[in-house]
Amino acid sequence: MFPVAKAVIHLGSTEIIDTFAEAFRLRFARLVVTAHDTSWLEAGVQSFCGYATSVIGCDAEVGVERFISPDESPDGRPGASILAFAFTTDSLAEAVANRTGQCLLTCPTTAV
Repeated sequence: MFPVAKAVIHLGSTEIIDTFAEAFRLRFARLVVTAHDTSWLEAGVQSFCGYATSVIGCDAEVGVERFISPDESPDGRPGASILAFAFTTDSLAEAVANRTGQCLLTCPTTAV
């Protein structure tokens, strides 16, 4: 049998096919990270975002919102906007503090 056609919604350039989704009430934080060059930036960002695919089973759900050009960043260096999500404000604060201290502040040239 062929699948039943689903409703398609367009939000900007994103196509959303109405199938299934779940949503949770979450708290979030946005961090802007910069570094001397894209190599150091990517190293820090990958470390910060590691083990963060879902709030189910890890401390936070984390991902890169977008990369920021030097002319957009606060210190004129390559940057990234990172989003972090958790179920409570306290757990989000702990996850962001731990990940920042262990992954970003230990990466050469990064600033948060």
